[in-house]
Order: sequence, then C-alpha cells, then structure tokens
Amino acid sequence: MKVLFYRYNSICEPDYIEAFKKAGLEVAEITEEMRRKEIPAEERARILFEGIAQHRPLFVFSIDYFPFISIVCERAKVTYAALSVDCPVAEIYDPAIGKSVNRLFLFDMDQYDSVKDENPGNIRYMPLGAAVERLDSLPFPEMYEYPVSFIGSLYNEKDRYAKLKETGALSKAAAEHMDDLIAAQADKPGLGIIEDGITAEDVWALKAADPDFYTAKDAVCDLEKFVAINNYLGNHLTHLDRVKALNLLAAKLPEGSVHLFTRSDTSMLDKRVVVHGGVETLKEMPDVIRKSCINLNLTSRTITNGIPQRVWDILGCGAFALTDKVPVLDPVLKAPGMLDVFSSYEELADKCAYYLENAEMREEAAANGYRAVAASHTVLLRALEIVKCVLSDKLG
Repeated sequence: MKVLFYRYNSICEPDYIEAFKKAGLEVAEITEEMRRKEIPAEERARILFEGIAQHRPLFVFSIDYFPFISIVCERAKVTYAALSVDCPVAEIYDPAIGKSVNRLFLFDMDQYDSVKDENPGNIRYMPLGAAVERLDSLPFPEMYEYPVSFIGSLYNEKDRYAKLKETGALSKAAAEHMDDLIAAQADKPGLGIIEDGITAEDVWALKAADPDFYTAKDAVCDLEKFVAINNYLGNHLTHLDRVKALNLLAAKLPEGSVHLFTRSDTSMLDKRVVVHGGVETLKEMPDVIRKSCINLNLTSRTITNGIPQRVWDILGCGAFALTDKVPVLDPVLKAPGMLDVFSSYEELADKCAYYLENAEMREEAAANGYRAVAASHTVLLRALEIVKCVLSDKLG
C-alpha cells in the first residue's frame, strides 16, 4: 500500500513520512511546493493528478488542509487525509470541506466543533503527538544550561494589525474600537470577548486596509470575521502576550534566567532576556529543550482549545513543561504530574521560581510526561490511527 504525501515544507512532514513507513506503507512525495514559491492553480492540479495516476495511492495526505487537493481527489476517486497542525486554518471553511473523500483530523477542539457538522464522520478530533523515536535517537546533554527557556516566534512578524496601524493604512478611528476589545481581552484567556464584540464595520475596515486580507467564496462560516479575529487581532494579542510574559519573568527572576530562541525582532524585550537566534526544529531544538530546567509553552491566542506541538516536543524529549492551560489539556493528558500549568503571568513567575529551587519535582514530572507520551501519544500512533480510519472506510 502507498500514500501520496503532498508536501509544502512543514516542519512536521519528515516525522509523518517516517511514521507511515513504520506503519508499513510506501511513501511517494510531491515536493513541487517545496522548491517553488508560486505555482499556478491549474499546474498544481495537474501535478497532483499525474502523481495519483502514477502511484495509485491508498490515500493522498498533507499536513494541513488544501481545498484544491480535495477537489482533485474527488475527481480521481481517491481518499484525501489531512492533519491540521496549525490554528487557525481558514481553508477548512472552504466549501470543499464537505466532500466525501475528505478525512480531516483537527487538534483544536474548538476548531473541530466549528466545522464537524459540515462533513459528519469524516472530520475528527485528534491531538498532535511526539516523534519519540527520533527524539530518543538524539544525544542527551550532560547538564542544564538554561534555567527558563522559550523557543518560538514573538509573532511581531505575523502581526498584521500592528503594521496596518503603524503605516496608517488603518485609520485611528477604525482602530479605536478594536483596541478597546484587545484591552478587554488581554487578561482573559481565548478570544471570546473579541468574538462577541467585533462588528461588521471592524471587519470591513481591516479588509479595506489590507489588500492581502484572506477571503474565499461560499465559505461555510463568516470567513471574513474569522480572519479578522484570528489573523489580525488574535495574532496581535499573541505578540503582546509573549512580550509581556518574557519581560515579567526577566524582571522577577534572577538576571540571566530567561532565555529566548527566536528569529523574531526582539527590540521590545527587557534587556535582561537572554536572546539567542532561532534553532533548527528537528535536531537543534531538542538539545535546547533538554538543556532547559523549565520549558515554557505560551500558546497562541488562535489555539483556543488545543495542545500545541511545542508541548508534545517538550514531553517527548523527557523535559519539564510549564504551560498555559486549555480545557482539553486534562482530558488528553490524563496521567497526573506530567507538567504544570499557570493561569496568570504572576503565577507563571512564581512557579518558575519554585521549580528552579525544586529540581526533583520538575524532573519527576518530566519522567512522568515522557512515559505517558511514549505509551499513548506518539506520531507513529497518530499515523496508525489515520491509516486505520482510511482502511476501515474502504473495507467498510
């Protein structure tokens, strides 16, 4: 049996290729989008058609959902399985989501709830997982180097809302109401206040200000409102969150405690934050995680009820994670004592100070987390679940 893997250079792709191979499938790859920035729609469809004709796969697979793949697979009469590793993914609201060939797996429960009725039984909730075998193959460092670390973007490069304000594309009057919503949401989790308070005028103002505002015809939700909330205000809040958290920790913890690994502009950070460059995900990041006494997860605002990949990577490394809490965390990670959570930045600072003084507590949690993930939450197990889903439908 063969899977045809449509690639676009997601950092998650190599682990799923290896997992499908371990599951007994031959993996053929379409890599055109990894080599070329822009491919005309007709050419993309042709490349995929030719790949399906050549390989005759059990199913086509991609990390994240592409409506055009669904359309091509329907015409070619082949199943299309897609695993969402990002949130938001506006493409899931394309009308193609309802096609019977789709098997879509979403890691954010709120995202799943928002679209599950568009294709009942073919859209499923599935948490992400850790590539434990790959992580186990990497050397384990002998000592800790970083008391507290965060690996990831500060989201300023994704903060389109701030850029629209800075350039004057978004008028001061148009921004006033949205700034009020952002201020009201800032100390509360999620995006509920913004979702309830954003107006059609707000959405129109953002769309008019940005020629690259994402939209699509016949979406199965109010896509323009969704994009305004998530891609603009949600990303802006994530940037504010991460800067605030890191600056507070730098002020509260001993100097040199807080380490950031990022490719983002860090000019807005407290100078006591120790800034490193970005790290390569598959090989360099595990080394940083294992050298860190405390690994922070600061969840993007657009992930309202999902466990981000960062948490799985930390646990899969056998390291200690301190994360903000989402509702799905306890039901998915059922074993107690695998990590710790915070509900405010003051609590985050207090818990960092506590765990820096109590190595045995964080190391016990790290060991518990690794055992639980290795037993029940590996990328291989997720890949097997996808294959099982496709096969059960075909054997029916």
